Amino acid sequence: MKEFFFISGLPRSGSTLLSAILRQNPEFYADISSPVQKLVASIINVITGSESNHLIDEDRRKQILKDVFEAYYKAVTPKVVFDTSRGWTAKTSLLKDLYPQTKIICCVRDLPWILDSFERIASKNSLYGASLTDDEARQTVTTRCDALMDVKKEGQVVKPYYFLEEGLLLNPDMIMLVEYESLCKQPESVMREIYGFIGKPYYEHDFKNVEYKTKSMTKP
Repeated sequence: MKEFFFISGLPRSGSTLLSAILRQNPEFYADISSPVQKLVASIINVITGSESNHLIDEDRRKQILKDVFEAYYKAVTPKVVFDTSRGWTAKTSLLKDLYPQTKIICCVRDLPWILDSFERIASKNSLYGASLTDDEARQTVTTRCDALMDVKKEGQVVKPYYFLEEGLLLNPDMIMLVEYESLCKQPESVMREIYGFIGKPYYEHDFKNVEYKTKSMTKP
């Protein structure tokens, strides 16, 4: 059985960097966003909407959902897995039911700097459209930023921001906030705090050689 922790938070705030650092530890597996959160949400909706909903008790529901995690990460060798999704902060109560001792590491950054980061990407890719916004919103920096922060249209920045608020309101004890600037400038201090937060012995990371390469989840 694997032990699961989670990475969540805001976009453009260091989650990929954090994963790259964590995966230096041979005991850990971390990667970019996985589909597990959406799979779990879909299964809950299917069960709830089924005619047999009242016949499936809580223990069976928990087992079905935990089986999704185990099946998805079956091919991963390390026993400690960090699953990444910005949606997990909206599901803290669910995670606590499934894995009572789990923790969520949330990467955060000031919103203006997040929007600035998206704009820098857009300016470097002038031959491509801004895929995170619709055609009407792509025209100017103002309309693009408005779209990313549009509550009604579930903007790609404001939505995880509200997810994070939800998690901090319901289960703040599960969440550790990691500032992007601190992770970049004081990585060892931040990582020691993370290890203490999840209750694992510290691993000496090589912060001068942090690389991120997508790996297959198959065993060597």
